[in-house]
Amino acid sequence: MANVSYAQVLSPESLDTMKVYYDLTQALQNPTKVFRLDLSKKKLKEIPSEVFQLKNLNELILDKNKIDSIPDEIGSLVFLQKLSIAHNQIANIPLALCKLNSLKELNLADNFLVKIPEEIGLLSSLKKLILWDNPIDYYPDTLEDLSNLLVLDLLNNQMSADTQERIGGLLPRTKIIFSAPCKCEDE
Repeated sequence: MANVSYAQVLSPESLDTMKVYYDLTQALQNPTKVFRLDLSKKKLKEIPSEVFQLKNLNELILDKNKIDSIPDEIGSLVFLQKLSIAHNQIANIPLALCKLNSLKELNLADNFLVKIPEEIGLLSSLKKLILWDNPIDYYPDTLEDLSNLLVLDLLNNQMSADTQERIGGLLPRTKIIFSAPCKCEDE
């Protein structure tokens, strides 16, 4: 395991060497040493408030639960680089999440998102945004502010060819994954 000082954004190489905690109780025994936490498939209905005591978290995985909202406390995890809450019941992306300056990967696939907030453009470090299989009907122009975005996955999100063309125009250097356009109405 790499020797790291606490309270920092780890390099990808250092982060990969860190222990992944799968049990919150165990993680809380020494919270300053927890950089990676995976609470997937735990039947959670909300993000446990104790997670926000883990101030050095760089990676938080909460896939395949029954979580329906992301609390504003998410903003306290300032070193978070990867957040995955796929296969849940999330309906909104809170402003606090959009202020996580270190976030490089955000996975909200297979949720109930109907809009992407204007504030998404604040995620200036974001490289990968995974939003497939959501009923999104609003894509803000602030997507163009994601200047470091390498991949935007919108597979299985119904949208017209015009909407796909508009999104492509906002992110000309980003690999965008679309399904075939629908014959649906534009926003």
